[in-house]
Amino acid sequence: FSLGPSDPPSLDPAHVTDTTSHSVVSELFDGLVEFDREMRVRPAIAERWEVSPDGRTYRFVLRRGVRFQNGREVTAEDFRYSFLRILDPKTRSERTWVLDRLEGAADVVAGRAADARGIRVRNRYTLELRLAEPFAPFLALLAYPAAMVVPREEVERAGPDFSVRPVGTGPFRLAEWRRDDRLILEANPGYFRGRPYLDRIVFRIIPDELTRLQEFKAGNFHHTDVPAGLYRTIVADPALKGRLHSRSILGIQAIRLNVELPPFAGNVTLRRALNHAVDKEAFARVIMEGRVQPAAGILPPGMPGYDGRLPGYPFDRARARRLLAEAGFPDGKGLPPLTLHYNTSPTNRRLAEFVQAQVAEVGVKVELAALDWPAYLKLVDAGQTQMHRMGWIADYPDPENFLTVLFHSRNVGERGNTSRYRNPQVDALLDRADRAVAGAERVRLYREAERRIVEDAPWIFLNYYSTDLLVHPAVRNLVEQLSPMDSSPTIGLVQMRLVWLGE
Repeated sequence: FSLGPSDPPSLDPAHVTDTTSHSVVSELFDGLVEFDREMRVRPAIAERWEVSPDGRTYRFVLRRGVRFQNGREVTAEDFRYSFLRILDPKTRSERTWVLDRLEGAADVVAGRAADARGIRVRNRYTLELRLAEPFAPFLALLAYPAAMVVPREEVERAGPDFSVRPVGTGPFRLAEWRRDDRLILEANPGYFRGRPYLDRIVFRIIPDELTRLQEFKAGNFHHTDVPAGLYRTIVADPALKGRLHSRSILGIQAIRLNVELPPFAGNVTLRRALNHAVDKEAFARVIMEGRVQPAAGILPPGMPGYDGRLPGYPFDRARARRLLAEAGFPDGKGLPPLTLHYNTSPTNRRLAEFVQAQVAEVGVKVELAALDWPAYLKLVDAGQTQMHRMGWIADYPDPENFLTVLFHSRNVGERGNTSRYRNPQVDALLDRADRAVAGAERVRLYREAERRIVEDAPWIFLNYYSTDLLVHPAVRNLVEQLSPMDSSPTIGLVQMRLVWLGE
């Protein structure tokens, strides 16, 4: 398989923040629960669970006989250790939010306590988790890599090298890692759900996307991505068209506006003007080669709570000019040049140039600045950009993962709200929705919050995501497992242990 352009930053579940690492870690480790292809939570190491009537206490009974790859049996104490490790400030996990709703978790994260009363071992095979307050998508959070179990003795033996010498419970184990070249996984014969069909998986690391395509065409890859700008070429190629698999996924792409900085701070009219100035239909057709749906809001189709009635910001250049004048900048006069940052890639460059040309038609000047991903993310998280391109793909299929993570004031900055948007009324709606039990009232609250956010226009809404994959016809039961949470065939809900090679 093509893994992508670079090595995974870490194979430690405590530090998985990117799709490349997730692709590999999901084959090395397991958690209490996982998703099925319909995005429903199902048992993994947990055999079953019960939830208290008040929605705060979750009691998990573990399967017996599940073993780490070093041969030791997994117990409830291992999950307690793993969860406290995520919360421990010495671990410096970027994903404490996965578990910080547990009672006492905030004190552990702050360094005020070493234990959390919301994590309790009742016996060797029973783990009890108690939330500080009800949170409907909590089970979905437990399917995230940060909630996967790790063996204490291996973590302590390896120290920082656990990220490159991982030991989990998963269907595959790490056999070899040649930096900037390949990463090889071998089947775990003692896996608790049975030995995988595949003996091994070779993830190749090739920076150039055209080289990855050539390797696929030569038969050296069983899967790769579709290079930017070549979608229509591939569709027209009889040898490749039948190997192309395209589908919508739970994700959105936008230009995020920093509403703390001028000229966007306190000027919703200017933000709305820019939204109307960009032709999202043309963007989807020209830049994204007709593969995506223009975005009218935040929640993508297929996400619970999606509202197809949101009007969004239809392309209307005359209206954009009127709003620009109302904002104090008639024909752009008096508005200094804006800077749009984006992370370097051919598609992102074309995206930025398209937005630049669109807003220029109403008199707004935009300068472009490209950075590699680490430098770009550092600048964005620090709130030092005026405008920046950013995508978001669901961590779990719940509107909280989009609306609360990306727009609640407590998540400003690196926690997700990089437009630095703050609205007390929206915060209150999101808090109520997050605590509500699943049902119509919860959906109503999220939809009202989304409507208000869209009206405030902290983003230029561009498109809902889709993904395009090339898969060799000999690969069996991979495409059949794909779901709206899979941005590549080795991340999300695909279980590689159930994939095999035919003729």
